[in-house]
Amino acid sequence: MSTGSPAIRGSTPNWMGIAITAVNGRSRPPRGRIFWLLLILFAGLELADVVTTNLVLSIPGAREANPIMAAIQTHLGSAWWLPKAAIVAWFAVAATESRCHWPMVCAVSLCAVVVAINLANL
Repeated sequence: MSTGSPAIRGSTPNWMGIAITAVNGRSRPPRGRIFWLLLILFAGLELADVVTTNLVLSIPGAREANPIMAAIQTHLGSAWWLPKAAIVAWFAVAATESRCHWPMVCAVSLCAVVVAINLANL
């Protein structure tokens, strides 16, 4: 006689599923290791981008190649990375709602190329 209750079935409740349902009103399985690895790589590469960009810009005659970031740097000065951090945070949260990995793979790949270009300019 199974009523569907975890206590009667003898298993423990899925607390992660319960927490996810409580937060966003729908149930979905937790993300896998690949997603979290990509998310950590993305955050680390974005941090490396900010650090290497600051290092490159400290070289006399160096300039930002991205015109949008150049305008932000002109207006915000040393706080230029704050809008970038907000966009990165938004993307990371939005990526957790996606069911596929390709957006995060593309973002990690792009960030890796940017950091490599910055390192080549040091």
